[in-house]
Amino acid sequence: MPRVENGCIIYLQFGSRIVIPVNPEEIEIQHPSDHKTYSVLEKGEIVVPRRPSLQVVSWESFFPGHSSDPYVNRGAKDPEFYDRYLREALENRTVGRLIITRSALYDTNIRCIVSDYQTTDKGGEPEDIYYSLELKEYRDHKPKTVAVIAEPAADQPQAEVSAETERPIETPVLRVGASVIANGQYWYDSYGSKPFGTANNLSTTITRIVEGNPYPIHVGHYGWLKESQLQIVG
Repeated sequence: MPRVENGCIIYLQFGSRIVIPVNPEEIEIQHPSDHKTYSVLEKGEIVVPRRPSLQVVSWESFFPGHSSDPYVNRGAKDPEFYDRYLREALENRTVGRLIITRSALYDTNIRCIVSDYQTTDKGGEPEDIYYSLELKEYRDHKPKTVAVIAEPAADQPQAEVSAETERPIETPVLRVGASVIANGQYWYDSYGSKPFGTANNLSTTITRIVEGNPYPIHVGHYGWLKESQLQIVG
């Protein structure tokens, strides 16, 4: 796994996890809103805040024909591999994950789908594939099942009512926003590059989770640690 020193590493996971071989010059992240505006008598225009819309992440770069160039991330594969990988994710409507790790800055970690993928052939560079990619955030939307019980007619006997089934107790889930008690050493980043402090029955909350890293959980304004160092309390 590449390590972030000065810059960023972009991971895509549509089935297998890959690293984008050449970092783009810029990454655009849109946070659109769904706020509604109305015109009200004697007040004029007002806005009603709504839940944020889906994030959209996009960039342009290229898949290099030669992996020995200094700007190419280690372990790069041939351009046809990446082109096939993204086309299959688009055509199969695969739900995957985008992870962008940045040095000394915030990380991006969202579930997503490929919403747009285009390639360009440039003269004089027959072995490279230039491309533009757009990823849209994915949210679960499974329907809820509701049972409707019809009232019996007045002239029909009442059916026996069975005892109410005991509802299972919900198990606390390790997620952003969960209240936890932390113990042990925490680190400056999710790779454990240097110690940042020690927690002793510290009551705090989870602020970020980066899957796949040695210390994937960030708590409060303190640092990064392992799941085994946490006790979920709410």
